[in-house]
Amino acid sequence: MKRLVLLVLVLFVLLAQIVFCQNLVPNPGFDDLVDCPFALGQVSFAAPWVSATNGSPDLYNECSSDEQLKVPNAGHWVDSYQVPRSGSGYAYVMSYNNNNSASGSVGNSEYIEAPLKAPMQKGESYYLEFYVSPDYTPTHKWGYTDAIGMALSDTFYYKELKAMEALQLNPVIENSGTVITDTLNWTKVSGCYTAKGEEKFVIIGNFRNTDETLVEFVNPTFPFVNYFYIEDVLIMPFDPLPDTLLLCDGMFEELNAGFLDATYLWSTGNTDSVITISQSGLYTVEAFMGNCVLRDTVVVLDTRDVESFPSDTLICRGEPLRLLAPLPGEYQWSEGSQDGEISVSSSGDYFVSVINECGEFIFSIEVDVKECACNIYVPNVFSPNGDGINDLLEVYVGCDFNYQVIRFELFNRWGGQVYSIPKGKEIKWDGTAHNVALPEGVYVWYLEYDVIRNGIPERKLEMGSVTILR
Repeated sequence: MKRLVLLVLVLFVLLAQIVFCQNLVPNPGFDDLVDCPFALGQVSFAAPWVSATNGSPDLYNECSSDEQLKVPNAGHWVDSYQVPRSGSGYAYVMSYNNNNSASGSVGNSEYIEAPLKAPMQKGESYYLEFYVSPDYTPTHKWGYTDAIGMALSDTFYYKELKAMEALQLNPVIENSGTVITDTLNWTKVSGCYTAKGEEKFVIIGNFRNTDETLVEFVNPTFPFVNYFYIEDVLIMPFDPLPDTLLLCDGMFEELNAGFLDATYLWSTGNTDSVITISQSGLYTVEAFMGNCVLRDTVVVLDTRDVESFPSDTLICRGEPLRLLAPLPGEYQWSEGSQDGEISVSSSGDYFVSVINECGEFIFSIEVDVKECACNIYVPNVFSPNGDGINDLLEVYVGCDFNYQVIRFELFNRWGGQVYSIPKGKEIKWDGTAHNVALPEGVYVWYLEYDVIRNGIPERKLEMGSVTILR
């Protein structure tokens, strides 16, 4: 049974590494086709990519029989030329269009959209990138622009655009402010993103309207337009380190943060992608991808030093105790649960068996449940007249736990303090203030004290009134 559990744990770790290294974007290079393109506007042949608007993005591939669609000479003009960055083809979108005619308009930009292989996880860091190259057409009315970006959505997004309009989405990465004019090479657009949770679709295009887009044109005529080739779309989670790593009896372990072509800085000062550790503690790595900084953290536990399971303890009835297994692994509690934690509210002996790659560990605790009353009694009347009967005001505490009085104070009806005692002193008041007998009447008292359970103080406050009769 133990060998089977260990095998399952190893397979789980390997699967986690595979998921971590996975590009969440399907068909990222637009090379897997349902059919070779034979006309413009067929980006959907690179399934599951589709148009996100009434525009008609193109698909170019070396398998096409149409010379206009066949790479590397694919494009809208005889001068068009670009070698795929990878694979056998690429997508092609219009990214700028200043035609202000409403008739037949598809907006300022075309957009391509695809579902992610898995939803993005809230709070997790991701690295995103894609590559673009402007169409090379120096003898025509084409030009160059800056704005091209990637947006994310939790639902499939589609909108019919009007003239010069852009999708009202905020790109999570974007090239903006620098016009892209390099038609020979591929320009990378990249960045980091912390997921809001449940992002399921990626959309690429120009999310700025015509007036917001920087332009640079050659031989300008009207209308001005610009097209980008799109290649190698990547969305990859940065989560190389396990949440917890075990050092089996202090043996050395490796932490591998290897991620694409990043450079690294560990909390230990090491700058390699892989480090060897021999001590428990909290380890953090930063991976630098251009201007992007990704971080991940791991808690390293030495199985010889685990002390987080509580010792025998006393709890109050109606206040359940949460017991958390102090090591990761497969769990078996004495009361039958196989979860990582349980809640107990009854007296008894509890234990958990934890099986992991380091072996089997047993943690136990005895829990005692009691009625946890802490009753405070302060008389509401006393008569400090010297007859030896009820001459002193005393406070009586009946508590099932240790306690400590922090302060006891009395005030007259005008709010003036007439009595107080130092911390921990016995409470006995004779009805005087500054050795002068106080008149009959009602006085307000405050009692602040700590109830101490399992070594932990819990602050309490009581108040009431007492009447002096003489």
